[in-house]
Amino acid sequence: MRKTFLSSTSIVIIAVLILAASVAAEDEATLADEATPVTPYSMPFTLLQIQSEVQESLDDTASMVENATLSLLAAGLTGSEAQEILARVLESSPNLVEVVTFSRDGRILAAECEGCRGAVGADISSQEHIAHVLKYRTPTLSGEFLAVEGYNATALAYPVFSPQGEFLGGISALLKPEEMFAALVGPRLNGTDCSIFVMQIDGRDIYSSDPNQIGNNLLTSALYQPYPGLIAVARRMVDERSGYGTYEFQVNATDNKVVTKEIYWTTAGLYGRDWRLALYRIME
Repeated sequence: MRKTFLSSTSIVIIAVLILAASVAAEDEATLADEATPVTPYSMPFTLLQIQSEVQESLDDTASMVENATLSLLAAGLTGSEAQEILARVLESSPNLVEVVTFSRDGRILAAECEGCRGAVGADISSQEHIAHVLKYRTPTLSGEFLAVEGYNATALAYPVFSPQGEFLGGISALLKPEEMFAALVGPRLNGTDCSIFVMQIDGRDIYSSDPNQIGNNLLTSALYQPYPGLIAVARRMVDERSGYGTYEFQVNATDNKVVTKEIYWTTAGLYGRDWRLALYRIME
């Protein structure tokens, strides 16, 4: 019988693999344990995990919409085939709520969402993201705006060209930041003493663990004016892509007990549109 012997190198490799598997199992168990507290020492790591997940979700959604432009290049921006392409884009991402194509003068040519097909022919050329594509013919991510359906939305928009390079118009996909962040962030912070908000660099709060603060502007809203330390941190967040600070503020928008909070922030975004992701907690 032939005997097989392991070299010392093979033994080391196997040991490393066993150790890595053990660490991965422990990490998975930790993430599954919603009662695990986020300590001041682990806050930056937790924030980086959130940043990675948000950026990956944004990138994946952008790739799906961008890939659709290649299909539309062959199919055109209107008709049954274009409608099918839009339907596939909408189904491919849980972040999206509406997808439309638009002409080179900014009119909707095809639309896919619940109850939105009546929008075909509407002039949307004045919307920020549509105007950008019509003028610069490059992709863009819009700031948050109130959609005609009544919800706050952000839009990804891409130009579409013919096989000969002629500009035909574009594709626009709407997502609800509030729902996207709730799905990505909520489960990770459940059972911890940490909260989060997401700020555009104009100061607008587009998502918050405290829903009563969504839509406020951290620089200008009346709620924040009695708290200069918070406004000073918000101004730093406008200028700095990442950082740390402390400030005094109410426990939340409805509990006016003043406490000291610490905050870490970092950035996610697309096409020059930045969102500041801010993880904070009440200091003991």
